[in-house]
Amino acid sequence: MKSEIQKVAWITGGGTGIGKELTKLLADDGWTIIISGRRLNKLNEVRRFRKEKIIPIKLDISSKSQCKNVIKKILGKFKSIDLVFLNAAAYNPGHLDFGDLVSLENVIDINLTGQINCLSYLMPHLKKKKNGKIVFVSSPAGFRGLPNAGIYGVTKSAITFLAESLYIEMLKFNIRVQVVHPGFVKTPMTDKNDFPMPFLMTSAEAAKRIHKKLSTNEFEIYFPKRLIWPMKLLQILPYKIYFFLMKNITKFSS
Repeated sequence: MKSEIQKVAWITGGGTGIGKELTKLLADDGWTIIISGRRLNKLNEVRRFRKEKIIPIKLDISSKSQCKNVIKKILGKFKSIDLVFLNAAAYNPGHLDFGDLVSLENVIDINLTGQINCLSYLMPHLKKKKNGKIVFVSSPAGFRGLPNAGIYGVTKSAITFLAESLYIEMLKFNIRVQVVHPGFVKTPMTDKNDFPMPFLMTSAEAAKRIHKKLSTNEFEIYFPKRLIWPMKLLQILPYKIYFFLMKNITKFSS
């Protein structure tokens, strides 16, 4: 009798929110999941769900050396990574405050530079293997410049752009790329918001929707449609109309 092939996933930001819930779903499917994040106590809490399948590793993805060492450790133990779910994120809601460079740099370092750090050390392995899947968690906050989306929206716009570029470039290596555009999901990050969040869903529900699409080759995973479709329509509006709508809808004036 043939033994089952071990499937290995790496989820950044695996200690809370979507990362935590997706880890549980993949563990139920028989995957071995490495979860990383800055708070080891949160990662260990997730590990209790299925200790034999979930491996926590403390990691700050803004650190190049930490990313290099963690990827080396993973590949040393498992030889292969089949799914990379880049979910770690930082959030600083509100207007762009260029006087607070520390906060701005933190969001950029996690949301954008951190993703690149992970890929820079992992991509040679995936290309040599000629197989695998990379999933970026972006946001509709990056569809267009939105008031109060701040630097978070800027970084998420860049992540979507990066995913689009890699989707084409990675086809010749048989590496599939997906991007997730979730609506409002109740997480420690969105708990910071002081504005209405239509169609707010739980992390568990969001993870289920993502999990359902991971086995497909669809580039974009987005939900809920009743929120994302109107957001997509904003992308095609001329600036004059778009700015007029934003000023009136959000009561945001220059």
